[in-house]
Amino acid sequence: MSADLPLLPTTVVGSYAHPSWFYAAKELMEADRFGPTDIEETFDDAVDRAILDQEQAGLDIISDGEMRRASFVWAFASRMTGLRDAGPLRKMGPMSLDMRSVQETTGPVGVPDGMGAVEEFAYARSRTARPIKIPLPGTFALTSFIRPVEHYRDRTHLAEAFIPALNDEIRRLAAAGCKWIQLDEPATPGYASNDPHTASDIARLFNACIDGVSGVHFSLHVCFGSFRKLPYAKKTYAPYFPDLLEARADQFVFEFATREMAEIDQWPKWAPDRELGAGIIDIRTHYCETPDDVAEKVRRCLEYVPADKLFLTTDCGLRYVHRTLARQKLTNLVSGVRTVREQLGGA
Repeated sequence: MSADLPLLPTTVVGSYAHPSWFYAAKELMEADRFGPTDIEETFDDAVDRAILDQEQAGLDIISDGEMRRASFVWAFASRMTGLRDAGPLRKMGPMSLDMRSVQETTGPVGVPDGMGAVEEFAYARSRTARPIKIPLPGTFALTSFIRPVEHYRDRTHLAEAFIPALNDEIRRLAAAGCKWIQLDEPATPGYASNDPHTASDIARLFNACIDGVSGVHFSLHVCFGSFRKLPYAKKTYAPYFPDLLEARADQFVFEFATREMAEIDQWPKWAPDRELGAGIIDIRTHYCETPDDVAEKVRRCLEYVPADKLFLTTDCGLRYVHRTLARQKLTNLVSGVRTVREQLGGA
C-alpha cells in the first residue's frame, strides 16, 4: 500500500453516474447539433463533475468516471479495425445483453490509434491532486461483444489479439505517470455461452498485458455483470482459485455487497498475500447503505483480511445508478470507513 494513503483506502471501480444534463447533451450530439468544440466542452465538464463528486465524498483514490466512454466495452468498438456490425441477436422483449449489437471479425483485429486512456488520464490529472485509477477492459472484456468469424478459431484466440494494444496503452499510461491501473474481466458467463474462458486464461492474458511495466499498482476486477443492473454469471469466486493467483496482480477487486458478504470468510484460504478491494456498496439496489451499514461490513472484512491489505469500494461501476443516489452511496462509504479507521487508530 502507498505511504500516501490512509489505512483502509476508499475508491471506486471505475464508472460514475451521469448528470441529467449529460444525457440531454448526448441526444443533441446524436442529432448533430453539437460541433467539435461543444462536444469536447461537454465531456470535460462531465469529467469535472465526476471528479468533484468523488472529492466531496472524500474518496482516497478516484477515477474520471469514464465519462468519455459510451460504455465500458462497446465504447472501444469504434477504435478497432477488422470488425463489421452484425446487429443485435434479439430486438424484442426485456432489455438484456443480447439486445446490444454484435461485431464480427473480418480478419485480424487491431486498435491502431490506442484506446484513449492515456488522454483520459492526462486530463483528469490536470483537474485533481488525488490519486487517479484508470480502469481498462481486459482482453476477455473486449471480446464480450465480438463474435470470432474470420481469422480466429475461438474467443480465447481473439482475446490474445488485444494483448499488444493493451500492453502498449498500459506502458504509455505508466510513462505518463499513472500509478493505479485496473483491468476488468467478466466472470465466466452462465447464459448463451458455448466458448467460456477460465481463470487460468484470465491470469495468463492479464500477465501478458502488464508485461514489462513497473512502478504501477495493478488490480484485477472480476465482474459478475451490471448491464441494467443484471448480473450474467453465477455469483461465486470459488471456481477461480487457486488458478487466478497466477495473475501478477497486486490486488483483486471482488463484489461482496450484492452477495450479502458471502465468501469473505474464504479470503484467508484464497489469497492471504494479496490486497483485496472489497465491494461493500451494492450498485444493483436503490437502497442507500448507511454509514453504520458500511462500518458493519468493514468490520466483517477485517475478521478475514488484514487492515493493511484491505481497500473498500463499490461492487462495480456506478453508471446505472442515478447521480443523487450514487453521490450519497459514496459519501456514506467514506463515512462508515472513517468510523472504523478511527476506532482502529484508537486501538
